[in-house]
Amino acid sequence: MPDLGLTPSIHPGFALSPRVDGPILIVQFTGNADMDAVAPLAAYLRQVHTEACLLGVQEVKFDLCDLYFMNSSCFKSFVTWIERVSSLTPKPYRIKFAGNAKLHWQRRSLEALRRLAENVVTVEQ
Repeated sequence: MPDLGLTPSIHPGFALSPRVDGPILIVQFTGNADMDAVAPLAAYLRQVHTEACLLGVQEVKFDLCDLYFMNSSCFKSFVTWIERVSSLTPKPYRIKFAGNAKLHWQRRSLEALRRLAENVVTVEQ
């Protein structure tokens, strides 16, 4: 598999760290995805899609275990990205969200993302 062309995205109070584990592109979130994270997250998701397609991964996994808050505008970025991926034929990769069961907002919010595209998105707590 070629080298990962996606670099970490670090901002005050929010960071995204990518890595590849076999056929899976993993992006770990830390901090809080508040209003300052909206534009960087939207841009990063576009880069994630491009990189996932270039690498030919089977899955893109978002590790949200250390993400303590995400506002609705950041969720909208995920909705836009998931809709884009789920509309492609054939589906280039699956999407998985790994959440923190202790953070109740994640359970409800990630379930909503899963229901948006059940044929593409899975959630693990």
